This record gives sequence, structure tokens and C-alpha cells, in this order.
Amino acid sequence: MIGEEKSLVSLPTLPRKKQIAFALLVFERMLPSLTAFSKDTGFDDSCYLRARDAAWSVLQNSPDRDIDQSLNEACLNNAPDTDAFSHELTSHALNAALAMSDTLEFILDHRPDHIVYVSTLATDSVHLYLSRLSPSVVSSSVEDKKIAEHPLMQQELSRQEEDIKFLAGLPDQFDSETVSALRERARTQAPLLPAAH
Repeated sequence: MIGEEKSLVSLPTLPRKKQIAFALLVFERMLPSLTAFSKDTGFDDSCYLRARDAAWSVLQNSPDRDIDQSLNEACLNNAPDTDAFSHELTSHALNAALAMSDTLEFILDHRPDHIVYVSTLATDSVHLYLSRLSPSVVSSSVEDKKIAEHPLMQQELSRQEEDIKFLAGLPDQFDSETVSALRERARTQAPLLPAAH
């Protein structure tokens, strides 16, 4: 999507911790879908919550070695299987799980494509949600254009752009006050999807 590409241009130029913070802000918006899915299906989301806490710890100057490959493997291996679940939030829960896995991957290998993918997973979830509101037999370019222009999609693209601007304005060295401001921003944002409360 053109709007998505425009908002993400400056993302790879942000310092590493700011990229982690961006991924966490996006993940926190996606998390309510995973939580609701877990409550309804009995799915164990604990590894994603542990991974989230570990990623936040990295922002607090915890060493990267606190994130180990086994935690990431657990997140990948335990991701909700769309063939095993028929719940309406399965794909959204899977996208949230993958977003956390990509956040961990970025912490481990520093490749910015992981952070861009987190953004894509969020917009894919919004796209899926909107396409289910008005399902058509064939996905057309007209339908895709409608979805791209829908207020919910525009809201998420704007939030990602605002997150990047917010992060760009923070000091490069994170102290406890900076991390507290980030946590407050994460805590007070609305969930990605209206259905996930």
C-alpha cells in the first residue's frame, strides 16, 4: 500500500532501540486479539507475554543476551494454527504471535526488515478484518481500494506514522523516564481491532 510505504520510509533509519520500541507499540495494539483468542479457545499465550516483557527489558538496557533463541523458537512453534482453530480471531492472533517473533528476531539479528514486517502484519490484520465486514466472492482492486481508504486502515497507518515521529523525537539513549513514557503510550492506545477488548 502506498500510504503504508510512505509512513515507513524513515523507520529503518531510527536507532535500534527506537525500532524495537516501534515494534512493541504495534504489538501492544495487536495483543488484545491474541488475548481474546486465548481466553475463548484456551490457547496458551504465555510465551508471547514473556517475550513482550523481555523485549521491554531490552529497552531498559537489559543485555540482548537476555533474549535467547529458545524463546523465539517457542513463540514460532506455538503460534496459533489456522487449520486447528476456527475462531474468528485465529488469523489476528497468529499475526500478533508472528509480530512478537519478528520483534525477537530483530533483537537477535538487527535486520530492519523484521520491524517493517511487524507493521505489515498489523495492516494485514486490519485488511482481513475489513474484508470480512463486506465479503465479496472475488477480491478486486476496487475492494482493496475501499479497504485502503477505510477509516480503520487510515487510523492504523496514521498511528504508525505518529509512533515513528514520537520515537524520532525521543533521546537516542533510553533512560527509565523514556521507557515509562513509551509504556504509557502503549498502555493508553486503542486496540488494533474494535472487536478485541
